Amino acid sequence: MTCPQHHKLSVYADHQMPPAERARFDRHLQGCPLCQQRLNDIAALRNGLRKLPSPRLGFDLAAQLNDRLCAQPPGMRPAAGRWLGWVPAGLATGLALASGVWMGGVLLGAGAARAPSASLVRVFDPVPPGGLCAAAEICRLSKGMP
Repeated sequence: MTCPQHHKLSVYADHQMPPAERARFDRHLQGCPLCQQRLNDIAALRNGLRKLPSPRLGFDLAAQLNDRLCAQPPGMRPAAGRWLGWVPAGLATGLALASGVWMGGVLLGAGAARAPSASLVRVFDPVPPGGLCAAAEICRLSKGMP
């Protein structure tokens, strides 16, 4: 077995590895000092993180946020308050839909697209109009063009 990637070592250290894979991994660890050292480093990191102090806020943030989310703005009735908030979004959606239909009508009403005339296409010819050919092969390329 080749040495596993770091995330596999982390899965092993967290005891999240399936039993069959864990047994294979145990056999590898017995003969690989590099993986043993990496696993010890992961364990030391976990222990160091557990020793860090947990900050105390001094108040219940979840309760305050829940109170703010559930509180109704002053002066709004409960039934009207729920639907009144959707009015600007509905107006914007209707305006966007109407302008899309209008623009589509303008584009379709302008007529079908036309192919450019042959003289415009000649701009991309390898030999400019009125120019002399530097080689006979170049002049034959534009032979099929009008």
